[in-house]
Amino acid sequence: MNCKEIKKLLNSYIDGILDKDTSIQIKKHLESCPDCRKEYLELKNVISSLNILFTQSRPAPETLTQSIMTKITQEKIEIQSSWINNLKKQISISILSFPRLSLSFPRRRESIFSFRLAGSLAATAAIIFFAFTFIFNMPATSPVCSAEVQFSLKLGDKENHVVAIAGDFNGWNHENNLLGDSDGDGIWTGTLKLEPGRYEYMFVLDGKEWVPDPNALRFVNDGFGNRNSILEINSCSST
Repeated sequence: MNCKEIKKLLNSYIDGILDKDTSIQIKKHLESCPDCRKEYLELKNVISSLNILFTQSRPAPETLTQSIMTKITQEKIEIQSSWINNLKKQISISILSFPRLSLSFPRRRESIFSFRLAGSLAATAAIIFFAFTFIFNMPATSPVCSAEVQFSLKLGDKENHVVAIAGDFNGWNHENNLLGDSDGDGIWTGTLKLEPGRYEYMFVLDGKEWVPDPNALRFVNDGFGNRNSILEINSCSST
């Protein structure tokens, strides 16, 4: 298969719904084609980000409606009499402009009708006003918190290396987050701030060797004959 055919099947390949022979062909192609491998990693990153988003989304509180109604009933609704009188006057003039209506309603009933209508309109407008005032002045939800996560990789030698970490959290870019070994003990460490969620990641040595985290508790096949380490953050405490 060529690159165009491979890219059309990447989504199904990630979902694991292709037959065995097709999956093997795609795997071999990805191992030898940097462009397709890059698109594959970017697609995995998008899918992972969407999964995190849906996991973190929360429904509106069940008490939201009750809170709004309580707020409305507690507000003191004050309507200026001059405003009501003007509204009454305008409605009365509108009614008088139709001869048939003026014959059916004597002046006294016409006044009562316009007053009741004005009162209903005023009360409705006031309720809507306070409802929108309450909704749009509700405090903003707290921003999503983050946890400080420390990563470490112990190497057998104490030579100078470029050690990075790449995963869902940085678009699988092995240049953004470098680890350091300040004391020269062969243990490379680094700390990242991550939001709660599930992440796949790997260490990258000297920009070319991808290594799973030996300290990880879970792993998943990366599609290239290796394993991605899995990190799951359930709270904002440091790990």
